[in-house]
Amino acid sequence: MTAAGGFITDASLAGLARWLRLLGFDTVVYPEAAGRPMLRLAAREGRIVLTRRRDLLDRQYSGRVELVPAQDVGSQLHHVVAELALEISPQRMLGICLSCNRKLVAVGREEVRDRVPPYVFETCGDFNRCDGCGKIFWKGTHVRRAVQFLENHHIEIK
Repeated sequence: MTAAGGFITDASLAGLARWLRLLGFDTVVYPEAAGRPMLRLAAREGRIVLTRRRDLLDRQYSGRVELVPAQDVGSQLHHVVAELALEISPQRMLGICLSCNRKLVAVGREEVRDRVPPYVFETCGDFNRCDGCGKIFWKGTHVRRAVQFLENHHIEIK
């Protein structure tokens, strides 16, 4: 499944949202209390609602609401990937800003020379920038740690 419109989570699932972004899924964190306004936004944007609040299941809503019962992020991620049959691919990973959920754009090395640590500049060849918050991203050791996290939680990369 690709979750075409993406996801929206309540604030209690911000850690899950960050992992979904890392995997390349458009995921908004609703900053206020989950309720009718969050459901309206989800409907307007065609998003799947991810929540820990059981009462949202009882509300009138034409879209999909997925209750995420687990408390730790790894189990939450495993639940969502399994329940929604999400396909995790290396090509999609690290294409969305982990902070503000905007698509990353490739930038030249010289553009980031003064914005990344010297060691990173010397050892990495590809850099991406978020046009929303301006953060610079590169594939470093965090990629290996992320893959290990996924393996530890029995989440398969295809």
